[in-house]
Amino acid sequence: MELLLPGRFEDPVEAYGYVRTIFDQVASGERPATISITPSTRHVGVTRRDTFRPGFADAVRASNEEGYPVLVRGSGGGATAAGPGTFGFSIIRPADAGEAKRGIHDRYDEAAALALGAFGRLGVRAEVGEVRDEFCPGDHSLRVGDRESGMKLSGIAQRLTRRATSVGGIVLVSGERELTLVLSRVYGALELPFRPESVGSLRLAGSEATTEDAIEAFATEAAARYDASRVPLDDLTLGLAREAGEEQLVSNPGGGVGTSVRRKS
Repeated sequence: MELLLPGRFEDPVEAYGYVRTIFDQVASGERPATISITPSTRHVGVTRRDTFRPGFADAVRASNEEGYPVLVRGSGGGATAAGPGTFGFSIIRPADAGEAKRGIHDRYDEAAALALGAFGRLGVRAEVGEVRDEFCPGDHSLRVGDRESGMKLSGIAQRLTRRATSVGGIVLVSGERELTLVLSRVYGALELPFRPESVGSLRLAGSEATTEDAIEAFATEAAARYDASRVPLDDLTLGLAREAGEEQLVSNPGGGVGTSVRRKS
């Protein structure tokens, strides 16, 4: 298994295109099973389902007013927000015979185990479980505290196709106040439940780790669990990422997805 640590992209469009490109490369057999751990750029990630909600245009405008471009991701769940204090991780595998035998819950459990192991390396004790009125709600959120009043450190989502699978999420290290502001506006526009106190971070959980520290903890945990080898990111993949990302940017308040606007984080 390969371990990709590409560093922080300057452009959220390129960052989203990178995730899609790695998935496509694994699906086509050009790249083996891969774990990717990537610092975030400032953006709001929505699902295709979100784009059909009546308040979506207002949500896009609100997000853009806060300086967050909106991109459509391939996995399920709900709207998420990311910034300099967050990072994403993904476990991507070809959908071969062995992977076909695994269920959805197996993949959720695998991603949660990786994250909890990394949190343990940082001295943070967390558990799997939904948090009341959280962003991107799900049974496999990683939380500190209980369902009623706890806070979310990470959400986990999956993408499944006939050729590849991906499971992973965004980890909140710091910057939770800014994320809470934009998420409050987005969920308010979408008329979906949201409790601001549900937005947590490793910082609020008592950790002094930087985003880079947390990424290294995830990389060390991945290497220990999968014997994953670190590999550099090649120029061809970067070029493909720039092209692929354009298709995921919401480029107008009406909710269309296209290429007319590019915003830096």
